[in-house]
Amino acid sequence: MIHVLTARLLPRILGALLLGCTLIGVSLSAAAQPDLQANPAPMQNPDSSVLSLDDFLRMVLQESPEVRSIRLEDDRAAARVLEARGLFDPTFASGYEYKTQDENDKLNVLRSGLSVPFNLPFSPNLTMDYRRGLGSSIDPSVATSAFGETRVGLEVAPLVGWTTGKRGVKLEKVRLEPRRADARQSVRRNQLLLDATRAYLTWVEAQQVLTVNRELVDVAVERQTFISRRARIGEEAAIDSVEAELIVVSREGAVAAATQKAEQAAAKLAVFLWNPDGSPMGFDFAAPDMPVEGASPVLRRDVPAEAEAMDRALRRRPELQEIDVKLQQTRIDERLARVGLRPDLKLEAQAVSYDDTPMDVADVKVGIKIDQSLFFRGDRSAVDEAEIEVRQTDLERLLTERKIEADVRSAVVGLREAQRRAEAAERRVQLARRLQRAEERRFDLGESTLFLLNQREQAFAEARVERIKARVAVRHARADLQWATGAIADPYLTTLPGSP
Repeated sequence: MIHVLTARLLPRILGALLLGCTLIGVSLSAAAQPDLQANPAPMQNPDSSVLSLDDFLRMVLQESPEVRSIRLEDDRAAARVLEARGLFDPTFASGYEYKTQDENDKLNVLRSGLSVPFNLPFSPNLTMDYRRGLGSSIDPSVATSAFGETRVGLEVAPLVGWTTGKRGVKLEKVRLEPRRADARQSVRRNQLLLDATRAYLTWVEAQQVLTVNRELVDVAVERQTFISRRARIGEEAAIDSVEAELIVVSREGAVAAATQKAEQAAAKLAVFLWNPDGSPMGFDFAAPDMPVEGASPVLRRDVPAEAEAMDRALRRRPELQEIDVKLQQTRIDERLARVGLRPDLKLEAQAVSYDDTPMDVADVKVGIKIDQSLFFRGDRSAVDEAEIEVRQTDLERLLTERKIEADVRSAVVGLREAQRRAEAAERRVQLARRLQRAEERRFDLGESTLFLLNQREQAFAEARVERIKARVAVRHARADLQWATGAIADPYLTTLPGSP
């Protein structure tokens, strides 16, 4: 009887002991597995330095050829101002003719003159002229005494009124070019910062997603090793080891896809980085630990009021500033075109001296010149074109305002919804993590299956990826709002080359 009981109980006792050993092994294996933390550090080259968004943008603004090209707008504006000022440069002209016949002076003429225009009402022009004409065959109107003639005179255009004539109006228009160049630079710089920020956040997101997928592979490989060992000794069905291997292969495929995205994002980010000598910078940087630098688990709702953001954008957006300068210039063109409808009348008065003392005035010469088109067709056409340009610029400003309002409204809504998405993602991670840990405990106790555990782990990983994307989306939305209100470059203006 004892032998019969022993024969019946011994297999059960051995089975219980094996089950206990199995549970202990599973628990130790689970304890050895890496914990799927909420905010893991990215798996990067340990020798790589962490590249923050702030440092990255400063590097872009310091060395990017795009920024160097933007700064050339100042030189272009300065060149145009210099060209317009050249219209008021003094002009010197001189000529000499000499001809002899039979050893006698037949023609001996010297002419020298200086003209000095002034940027004043009625467009005055100071003229100084010296002429000496000798010879037996010289034109009587050119002939002078041996001392020659010295003339000093003033020429004015009374019909232009208090305006400064075409040269002065052109200078007035060109003097607005530096302001317009500054606005153009701001437009291009703000867009560069927005593009660089988006590329950086895409790179950080790709690196964080890659980290999550690598951790999933590590967990799957460790579990597959454990299950395969048990299957070889008959403690697990062979199909379980196949399923474990299938999970590894599937997750390795996800890692390959995530690696491709991370490398592509890094390649696009490297385009923005340059060395001081103008050569491309080698990209060897690590992404920061957090998708959102300095972010706390509880996101703040600091979305500005739409009206406040709209008012700031209408005051700060460089597109509007450029259009405002353009509108001033087109109105100057319109005023200049209307001046062209008046006759080109010039009055001239000269004091003439006939001896070697220029101040000894012996004669006075006055003159009048008029140049006028009979029908003013060309001038009227110029006025019409100038008026059309003014109206078009007004409409352009109106359209730009509407676009800016749409940018701000979209950015405010985008930030608000991105924050809500991030908060929901935080909650989803917490719940998915609880389910994953509970499923692990059930699996260790033999109450669950490998399939269900894999599903819980996959759901937790997807929740973490969604949180990464949601947090990065908040940063995208903040950058969009800063760009929409014209403030994206404010933290970096003092570090720009040439800044005070």
